[in-house]
Amino acid sequence: MARGYRPRREHWLAGSIVGALFFLVGHGTLHWAEQQVASGLAALLIATEPMFILVLAWLSGQQKISRLSALGLAFGVAGVAILTGVELSSKGASLIGMLAVLLGSLAWAAGVVISPKLKLPTDALARTAVPLVCGAVMLLAAAGVTGEFHSLHWSAISLRSILGLAFLIVFGSIVAFTAYTWLLQRCPPTLVATHTYANPVVAVLLGWLLASEPLTARVALASVAILGAIVLIRKGERVAERRDVVPVSSEVKSSAQCA
Repeated sequence: MARGYRPRREHWLAGSIVGALFFLVGHGTLHWAEQQVASGLAALLIATEPMFILVLAWLSGQQKISRLSALGLAFGVAGVAILTGVELSSKGASLIGMLAVLLGSLAWAAGVVISPKLKLPTDALARTAVPLVCGAVMLLAAAGVTGEFHSLHWSAISLRSILGLAFLIVFGSIVAFTAYTWLLQRCPPTLVATHTYANPVVAVLLGWLLASEPLTARVALASVAILGAIVLIRKGERVAERRDVVPVSSEVKSSAQCA
């Protein structure tokens, strides 16, 4: 707003749709489910997001499923399964919790597919801020309706928690989500969704570097499978692009930039 941006009614409407899919349902169901579902299992279930995106984009005519893309999706799921296999075998999970995670994954995938079609702000920061604000209001309203504010004790919040929240606000929302929304306007949705495969690898490497967590052969094998998935999916995108005999347009140029 300091730079002169003023959201219009159509921006708030589009932001409400994206905010509901990404944050109210997508994040809300995941965070609720993780009270019952092991984090490894949640990571594996969230890895279904590119599959949902691929199917929804195919149904809406935005995407073609090549053999390489399908093989890449399979490699990615296999990599996440290898990475989280020990935790999955050692902890049980609630069926309702698992269904909630899948619902959140489906909602996020739907948001990815439809967001380029909605009249969101063209400004990158505003395009990030409007859905975030809408989603935050919805989540706060949901917390109020379910009575969660009554169980919150502000005096019990530690400085470490406050600093952790500040880190998530800066790097998780302002930096990462801005980059994410920018990519959705310029790259195929299935390519953007490969972050669900890379996230566990990044988490493991940071744990190894910062928390002295063991880096085993299983982790290395999973990392290779996940990185291989990203390569296969991107190659599948290029094969699909070459099959479409169309003049060079701004959309094709944008896909080339993503490469």
